[in-house]
Amino acid sequence: DDSTLYVLETEQAAEGPRLIRAYDLSAEGTASNMRIFHDFFPGRSGDGMTIDREGNLYVAAGLNQRRGTSETLDTVAGIHVFSPSGELLEHIPIPEDTITNAAFGGPDLRTLYVTAGKTLFSFTTDTTGTRR
Repeated sequence: DDSTLYVLETEQAAEGPRLIRAYDLSAEGTASNMRIFHDFFPGRSGDGMTIDREGNLYVAAGLNQRRGTSETLDTVAGIHVFSPSGELLEHIPIPEDTITNAAFGGPDLRTLYVTAGKTLFSFTTDTTGTRR
């Protein structure tokens, strides 16, 4: 409904933020009421994200194997599905690093596409996505 703006912070420094911030958006597009929606620290933060028709947020985040950063394996690699209130509803594991993006597609917007490494994964979902 375009009433919330989500922003990912993906700092890889040892103490850097790895947050999803949420802001309320006015009809004119002014952001206000910043809040921490989710904190991935010390694991790998989200990279890409998409949203479904119910307002659930799908975030590509995590690692399967350590790499040369301070990011840990505390964030399990995959798609993390959050309710509009920030509750983790589901985790869809992705077996390949590095997970970078997610988008809904297909004729009925029920296919979730996920990019990771050299692979494009696709999953049929029970929900309808958006084209955002």
